[in-house]
Amino acid sequence: MLPLSKITLHLRFTTAANLPYWLGSAFRGGFGQNLRRACCTDLRKDCNECESREDCLFYYTHMRSKAERGYAPPTKPIISIPPFFGRPMHFEPDGHLNVEILFFGDFRRYLPHALLGVSLLGQTGLGSLRHYNLNRFEISSATCNLSGKQIYDGNTISLSNLKSIDISEIQKYGANTVTIGFKTPFTAPSFPPEFHSLLKLIRNRLIRFVNEYGNKEEVPDFVADGEIKRYVRHYHNLQRRSTRSGKTKFDGYTGIIEYDIKEINDAGRWLLNVGFVIGCGPDSSFGCGFLQPIYNKK
Repeated sequence: MLPLSKITLHLRFTTAANLPYWLGSAFRGGFGQNLRRACCTDLRKDCNECESREDCLFYYTHMRSKAERGYAPPTKPIISIPPFFGRPMHFEPDGHLNVEILFFGDFRRYLPHALLGVSLLGQTGLGSLRHYNLNRFEISSATCNLSGKQIYDGNTISLSNLKSIDISEIQKYGANTVTIGFKTPFTAPSFPPEFHSLLKLIRNRLIRFVNEYGNKEEVPDFVADGEIKRYVRHYHNLQRRSTRSGKTKFDGYTGIIEYDIKEINDAGRWLLNVGFVIGCGPDSSFGCGFLQPIYNKK
């Protein structure tokens, strides 16, 4: 249905760093600028008119505007998921930060290009403070989340340690209660979503990825009903800058929701665990809507 790989970059700051409370837009934008430097043979050329665009990673991650199906802009084949702080953060030189990256379909083959793009970003620096010799870093290492093995040691890439799975191989969620943490902002009009709505948002995101980078088969529908037992909500007013649309503001939420599952079929149990990998809702390109299970300590 949809092959995917996931890695974690272990970054080390080579200068002091003052980071905004949300890195999604700054990291995606900076990565794109430096990825183009790594990929493009003629930076003066318009990407949409370039005869090599169908073979260009930067075109697929940042410029392609037409999806395989539907009218919405296409999902991206490589997605960076920086941590969400909820407040500005300061790092001294030699401080460390982890960033996750998802690869969909056969775009895992572009792992070296992605590492080069992030390395160039680190040399340039994150955000506008780079002009003051701040926010610069290096990739000290990278780990495959699926194999647990190191795929980059700061010098050498070990592609054989990068594991892929098909999304259909993800196991079904087994319990009848679940506590979900929104580790990056969930961009929706309100929070918390009802249980059925959450699974629908996961399924909708999955459909778009399958249509773009999978085999386009139908994602199974689900039956699910649940009750919100408790939740914690944090509201965030976020900003992003797009070279095509300019600066925009949008609302986001983080928090924790505990659901009591009243009814759910196998497709719903599978989708719930899929959500812990691909997230839910819109704005996946900026690393929004990513989830994690919260386990109660006993």
